[in-house]
Amino acid sequence: MNLGIYRAGLRSRKCIDRRRATRTMLACKDILTLMLAWLVTATQCQSLPTRDEELFIHQMRNPETFHDSRLIPDGAEVNAYAVTETITRYFFLVEEDGPPLEVTITPCASTLEWNISIPEVPEEGSASGINDQLEHQRSHSSKVGSILKTYKGFNVSTYSSTNSPAGIYMLKVRAVDRDSSFKIYATTTPNSDRIYPVLPSDSRVDVTAVRKDRVSLAWKSSLSETVYLQPIKYCVAMNTERNYPTLCGIESRLYGDRRPIVPNVGFGFSNEKGKRNSKRLRKRKNKLELLTKTQIKTNSSFTLECIGTKKMHTFINLIANHTYFFDVFAVDTKTNRSTVYQHIQVTTPAGEEVQKVVMLKDGKMLDSSVQQSKPKKTFQIDVGNKDKELLVTVQPCTHPVIVEILQDTSVVKSGVVEDLQSFTINNAKGTYYIRVVGSLKEAIHFKIFATTKPRKYPYPRMPDDNRINPYRNLRKCNSVTLGWLTSSETAQYCLYRREDTSTDSGGRKNLRLMNSCHGPGMRKRSEKVFCTKVNDPSEQDTVMIKSGKS
Repeated sequence: MNLGIYRAGLRSRKCIDRRRATRTMLACKDILTLMLAWLVTATQCQSLPTRDEELFIHQMRNPETFHDSRLIPDGAEVNAYAVTETITRYFFLVEEDGPPLEVTITPCASTLEWNISIPEVPEEGSASGINDQLEHQRSHSSKVGSILKTYKGFNVSTYSSTNSPAGIYMLKVRAVDRDSSFKIYATTTPNSDRIYPVLPSDSRVDVTAVRKDRVSLAWKSSLSETVYLQPIKYCVAMNTERNYPTLCGIESRLYGDRRPIVPNVGFGFSNEKGKRNSKRLRKRKNKLELLTKTQIKTNSSFTLECIGTKKMHTFINLIANHTYFFDVFAVDTKTNRSTVYQHIQVTTPAGEEVQKVVMLKDGKMLDSSVQQSKPKKTFQIDVGNKDKELLVTVQPCTHPVIVEILQDTSVVKSGVVEDLQSFTINNAKGTYYIRVVGSLKEAIHFKIFATTKPRKYPYPRMPDDNRINPYRNLRKCNSVTLGWLTSSETAQYCLYRREDTSTDSGGRKNLRLMNSCHGPGMRKRSEKVFCTKVNDPSEQDTVMIKSGKS
């Protein structure tokens, strides 16, 4: 086994007697004997590292010692097994006061019930000076004799402490539904280990497209790949039952869950050790090859697929109007350890209708359109888990559109938008879908904008009455006078004029709406009348009047 996976290098040892005595605890099966053996060696010596490196190497080279003593190694993940009828106990040694401590439990095939504690030491001892040591242990910390954490569930769960007292910690585990394998990882150096892939701050899985027979997903890269340059691949799972929080849970569902085989200890001969190492390497290679297959499935409703370093994937051959659960895992290719992204579930649409979901970025304007063949388009904006004010703005360029804003299939806001119009949703959180439907059987272009930050609003704040009023009394044969209300904020006003020369089949004027999305940069210079900027608008309504000759 490559020990560099767990820790680089050895740290010097400063208390030889304590190290040798600690090693004798590997054969201890009784908790009382284990405590006494550790307390006898707790003599005064120089400051020690938080982990015995020689003990760690011995445990890694001889995994059978874990199954014999149930002493969890510091900084390595081990496979264990829990049964429903009895509680299984495991132990973890913290050699000195003050280090951080993390203990992570990963269920595989069943819900687990577990707790971690520092058990009380016995009142009497037979070794010389042991009473003083026991008294020191009993008064050492208020945590002694108390349960530090209790958990019951199917998710990965962790006990974490930034300042842990020295002692022997006891982990009690029981399977709830059925006998199940699980994984234990305990460490006193959690800040430097990073044995599990690190997810990005935004660990959501985005649905980029949904059809009746397929779903497309996308996600961001793991930080272990982009920052720590670790070999990371991605595995995606789909089923019709529920979301799975662990990769070993999916593997148990696909291949069945078996009790770990306890390695044969033998008599310590060199040839026996070589056979054990060869068998261990073959078993590890077979497992990695199994997970590297392009597609693994037991039936059409459950799929596990590893796709390398790609950050997007499309599931095909789905059934219309069915709900599917999707899980994405970042997997370290060297250790096969994994971390799951946020769960997601999608219901495929019924019938022939195709639904495309376009992701909107907060504060970014998007130009889009609907066609005669596809008169509907759906956009998605993720607000987050905190209450915010969501502002959605739609500006049709030529013809009106119908706008619906939905959350969980419920319509929150809706309306027919003929010109620039904004929709405000107070106390918004979660995911919202904006559906834009064309009102005519032809292509309609429009602009759409969504934000939770009002300062990013790209348009001038228009007055309630945004009409342009002609003054008929001031109209002449070659001139016209117009007036309009100004905005309440600093803005530039540009006035353009053009002659409408279009006619319909009967020779009548056709006042067809021109593209209202065209800004000053898209207009002809010959159409420009004037541009002026108002720097200090009045808080009250101000009328701007302009006369011009035709």
